[in-house]
Amino acid sequence: MRGILFFITLFSVCSFSLEAQEKTNQTDEEGLRQGYWEQRYPNGNLRYKGHFVDGKPVGELIRYFESGDKMAIMDFDKTGTVARATLFYENGYPAAEGKYVNEKRDSVWKFFSRHQDSLLTAKEMYNMGERDGVSKTFYPGGEVSQTLAYKNGLRHGQWKQFYEGGRLKLEGNYYEDKREGSFKMYNSQGIKEVEGKYEDNLMHGDWKFFNERGDHLYTVEYNRGNPENEDELIKGEQELFRFIEEQQGKIPEPDETERFF
Repeated sequence: MRGILFFITLFSVCSFSLEAQEKTNQTDEEGLRQGYWEQRYPNGNLRYKGHFVDGKPVGELIRYFESGDKMAIMDFDKTGTVARATLFYENGYPAAEGKYVNEKRDSVWKFFSRHQDSLLTAKEMYNMGERDGVSKTFYPGGEVSQTLAYKNGLRHGQWKQFYEGGRLKLEGNYYEDKREGSFKMYNSQGIKEVEGKYEDNLMHGDWKFFNERGDHLYTVEYNRGNPENEDELIKGEQELFRFIEEQQGKIPEPDETERFF
């Protein structure tokens, strides 16, 4: 009798496992994914797993690196078009978190350090995949290091940088991804070092340079990016200034794929 019961139990478990397996990666007559789906890498590790309704993910969908570590956790709404997402570096630290709408970043996104767990490095505003609003980067201590305005994916509006402690380091403006209008730089004591103007992304007009006490040193007149009275004495200093300026505004982002399923 026990043998019969064991056989019946074993048969039921096998039947259930077979039925579950048959319901994996199913499509309906229209070719839309339905139910539980998963895909694997050639080494057998999961690529992703989640549930679909009428071809769209619903609820939690998890994507993995080939190593087996989590790449992203997506929590989709009932429509399958809106998802709260947490992305990860391969070392397990969170890389970013925010919202997707139709697979595009939307609203507030936070970005974190690759080297320190949950250390916030940047916060950005998105509208349907494009930066739109004020983006901020942060020092390790949490203070703001830079603010930069975007519109429709382009740098557009006020741009500021700060020293640790909050003192202003730089202020300028962008118009449709080009530097435009007044530009100023300050030393760590808050004293102005450089003052000038951009026109169509080019230094233009009088650019004034000051010493650490704020005393005026000299003025270089620019005509659409070309210095009109630059001499050998200040040429090296101008090249250094250009190099420093070109490094501003670069916000590193974590590696990620555009699609998660």
